[in-house]
Amino acid sequence: MRNHGYTGLIILAILASLLSGSALAVPSPGATVSEQADADSASSDECASDACSEAMKKLVRFSINGSPDAQVIVAMAYATGDGVPADLNLARQHLKRALRNQDERAWHIYSRWLRQGLAFEQDLAAADEALDRAVRQDYAPALFERAVRNFSETAADNSAAVADLERAAEQLYKPAMYLLAQVKAAGLGVSADRQQAAQLYAFLARSNYRQSSERLALLVGNDRLEQQTEQLSLSLVDALVARHRSSDEQAMEVITVTSSSIGTDVFVIDLVEQLDKLRTFDGRSTGSRIRGQVCARGVANCKVIYNAAAGTVSMGGTVRDAVYGIGW
Repeated sequence: MRNHGYTGLIILAILASLLSGSALAVPSPGATVSEQADADSASSDECASDACSEAMKKLVRFSINGSPDAQVIVAMAYATGDGVPADLNLARQHLKRALRNQDERAWHIYSRWLRQGLAFEQDLAAADEALDRAVRQDYAPALFERAVRNFSETAADNSAAVADLERAAEQLYKPAMYLLAQVKAAGLGVSADRQQAAQLYAFLARSNYRQSSERLALLVGNDRLEQQTEQLSLSLVDALVARHRSSDEQAMEVITVTSSSIGTDVFVIDLVEQLDKLRTFDGRSTGSRIRGQVCARGVANCKVIYNAAAGTVSMGGTVRDAVYGIGW
């Protein structure tokens, strides 16, 4: 999976916001999954300011000139009418550009649109294949969606769905962590693991994610809950660090980045500023656009311009959803 860093998170948030409309929601096979899919994004006009609308116009040019970040944002914007007039034909054109760049976010969006018959003719088999392509690139929101689709609260074996949730949770994708904690706590089609569930809830509780604190208290009790939350959360981080052989500082940087939020207006304007400075996708640059050179796969892959210290992010169901994880 390409490391989008903070920018990737913003684009996830934007995409999540853009995709969060009810027509794009994943059907829920049961109460636990239903609860999971209900929250995490609220649909609204996220790019309503004049400055954001002007920035969106520049992103259209950057999309045409090859920026995958711009391509996925612009495609979602045209699909939802967020910052630009709604136009499904243009949404389809810009998404196809991102697909040609093999962008995992684009494959996930394409899957959703194929499933709903939005901008493309409905094709459920092709939707499943597009989702699988995003999963093969280890894209956390796609892993989460496939897990939701394959999960059954009454099944004797949910190991495949849990494997997807674990891969997404390894990237600290909060919706996956939250559902995985519920599944592990209850032993739904897998062996119950209350300790792991408590660690996941504790990690999420430190950012006040949904009902994590209350669910943690049910598992460990209210006695010294704050201290238990800190200890359990750190134990999860330590295990993650050990698995990836990363430093504590790197692990905490990931946590800081993934817990950040940013509005669509701010993100779109900031992204345009960065692309303007980069001059790779403005139609004037004579630099190479070969994959892997000069951040040609998009600003999100440019460590010099986009890093945690600089404070940049990723997308979801509105332009904002693209940033936080596509409509959860």
